[in-house]
Amino acid sequence: MKSYNLHEVQYAVNGQQGYSLTEALKLWKAKFETIKHFQRDVIKHPALAELGDFVNEVWETITPITVSEALKEPALERRRVMFDCIGVAKLFKELDPLLLDKQTIHKVRTRWNEKNEPYKHQFDDIYELYQLDGSKLFPTESNNTMRTSNGYAVRCWCTTTSREYWMYVPEHIALNNEWWQHKDPQPDAIRAIAWTIMIDITYPKRIFRQGDIVIVEESEQSQVVTPYHLSKEQYLDLMYSET
Repeated sequence: MKSYNLHEVQYAVNGQQGYSLTEALKLWKAKFETIKHFQRDVIKHPALAELGDFVNEVWETITPITVSEALKEPALERRRVMFDCIGVAKLFKELDPLLLDKQTIHKVRTRWNEKNEPYKHQFDDIYELYQLDGSKLFPTESNNTMRTSNGYAVRCWCTTTSREYWMYVPEHIALNNEWWQHKDPQPDAIRAIAWTIMIDITYPKRIFRQGDIVIVEESEQSQVVTPYHLSKEQYLDLMYSET
């Protein structure tokens, strides 16, 4: 297979073309937790084997892109790619977001032991909803619309491993304030986390969740429909098992 000079090739990251090898390495290091994740998601063709070998050798020496570097990038689309690679958790933590709502729910959920016998597990589940000022995301942007466009994310923890997760939510979900309603914001962390789950049947009987995998049990009235986001009420009433 023909070899090529890795430093003379331009690379695409998150669908955005035109990155040098040095730039791409910094973005990949920020985006992927380990070299295995990089190899799995980027090196998908034999023609990229040489790149994969090179990145494997230098992985531990790469310095990931930082929030401060991303904020200095003048090109909007390149800045978006940087933010995507950095990730919502690090982005929100470093830019001092505003806590809008925090709720703790005491849950009783069904789990199964080593003998596949069901038992009831009790725990407290915490949800936090944050707002990130648009002027912090786009400090050099002359477009006032961009500077006033705030970002929103819900923060939660895995009920089994206690691992922390941050997920973007749109403004109208975060604040329960569609543009045509003209009412005071009503931030709700539970509504925000519910919105992150989509199902495609009506009248679901109950929901099982294991990490990112969501399984919905049908009822006799259920019909397949276009996927839709869970409501707060569905999230609180239908969740049967969470691990």
